[in-house]
Amino acid sequence: MAREDAKTSRLYDRRTVDRSIKKGLLTRKDYEKHLKSLDDVAEKGVYGGSVDDVDDDDDDLDDAADDVAPADDVAPPTNNQGH
Repeated sequence: MAREDAKTSRLYDRRTVDRSIKKGLLTRKDYEKHLKSLDDVAEKGVYGGSVDDVDDDDDDLDDAADDVAPADDVAPPTNNQGH
């Protein structure tokens, strides 16, 4: 990436675009035009993580419930107020 491209891409970075607009380095109209020019790459992404993170195990909720102690094993709260 050329130096000018890196500088320009920082103007359009969604984390700093409001600052760039306030400083007069970019107009809202130019930013909207830039967003419309971007390619739609939604099909390239994986919702919630990578393909390697996909877990076909349907009983995850059952496994989580097994880790919780029954209510009978819970100790009552202590009163540490000195009364």
